[in-house]
Amino acid sequence: MPANFKSLKFGFVNLTLDFLEAEDLEAAKKFATDAKNYLKNELKVEIVESAPSIDSREKANSAWKMFQSENVDGVIIFNGTFSTGEVTAEIVRNLDLPYLIWGLEEFAIKKHNFTGSMVGVLPQGTIFANLGKKFSFVYGNVSRPKVKDKVRIFVNAVRAISYLRGATVGVIGMRPDGFEISDFDELAIKKIFGTTITKVSMYAFTNTIKSVTDKEISEDMKIQKEIFDIPAENLKESEGLSKVYIAVKKMVQEKNLQAYAPDCWPELRDIDKTAICPANGRMTAEGVMASCECDVNGALSMLMEYAMIQTTPWLADLVNYLEDKDALLFWHCGNASFNLSDKKPLINRPFGGLAQTATLRPGRATVCRLNSIRGEYTLHVGTGEVIDNKEYIKGSNLTIKMDGGSMGFIESLLYNGIPHHNSIVYGDILEEVKEFGNLMNIPVTVF
Repeated sequence: MPANFKSLKFGFVNLTLDFLEAEDLEAAKKFATDAKNYLKNELKVEIVESAPSIDSREKANSAWKMFQSENVDGVIIFNGTFSTGEVTAEIVRNLDLPYLIWGLEEFAIKKHNFTGSMVGVLPQGTIFANLGKKFSFVYGNVSRPKVKDKVRIFVNAVRAISYLRGATVGVIGMRPDGFEISDFDELAIKKIFGTTITKVSMYAFTNTIKSVTDKEISEDMKIQKEIFDIPAENLKESEGLSKVYIAVKKMVQEKNLQAYAPDCWPELRDIDKTAICPANGRMTAEGVMASCECDVNGALSMLMEYAMIQTTPWLADLVNYLEDKDALLFWHCGNASFNLSDKKPLINRPFGGLAQTATLRPGRATVCRLNSIRGEYTLHVGTGEVIDNKEYIKGSNLTIKMDGGSMGFIESLLYNGIPHHNSIVYGDILEEVKEFGNLMNIPVTVF
């Protein structure tokens, strides 16, 4: 799947005091260099810094101005030694970005010299609290595996924050009647996440579908036959699936969308008999997130997961509790990406027009939802094991046994106001979701 992500930029400051011994200052620079090398070489981010070390308000002033001009995605405050608070305050008060405070052990302890990294770190918490800013914290040299993990989680969370900030979500048509869970506050989304919402009328979209040529359909049918199992009796009607997919792709390119939330029924599925579900799965596999039933917050959840782990998510309904397995059945009427199954999805008729039926492969997975209650965003997240590939219902099927108990997960959704739509992605990104919530000041419920 293509990685639709710009290279992240992090402002980096190594805070020191100039009156410390030269040997200690050189050690601090070495530890800072090791940290930067890990960020650049293993996490593949760009580092922006104005000087090898920052030990005055003037240098801090130059640093934040450089970070601003370079449009960095976050700032790493590396405490090479002790530093005084005005240096940190000068940067933090001027930049509203995700921050990582990095503290070091007292590396010169054998010489009984005081270098004071942690003594510099602790007042920074006071500074952030008074300035109303959020931060993450890591302690120790980057040679430690736990330190590397923590920094990686921070970077993944910042990637999600940055990606949402620059993303555009297209809303095709309008939500189905009665689907209040799909309503959204456009200005709140812009304020909190920076994401742009753009509207595409169903009239314009269906006209785009009608304009697709026979030649375009013929070329796409070759691809459909490679990724789907299409029975002979459904081949002709499957040309309609190609028409919808090509139309979606044209709309995505024209509007420069990173996600879209379509009015997939009743108009397309039940009235036009042209389901958009397989097109949604194909577009998501290509890196453009497709939610269902105009669920914009569902699309935001998918964008967040995709940016964190860079693999294909899926927006699904929670439809059943399987008591004998203490597991949950997630399902939707044929929108899961073909690359999430171990075999070709079958093109059949779950509802209305043709769509696909498939079971999703076993593995570790994270179930998550960004949700808005009275204009206030929350995050709900849990992890589990996808345990079998049994087809329960025509459409897309995934059976998952939640780590904290599956009935308890249902109750947690209900009591926290989380609807049936949840975004599922393979892999454990629980810590990334928690970090995202911390940096965005969004409450996270972990189950």
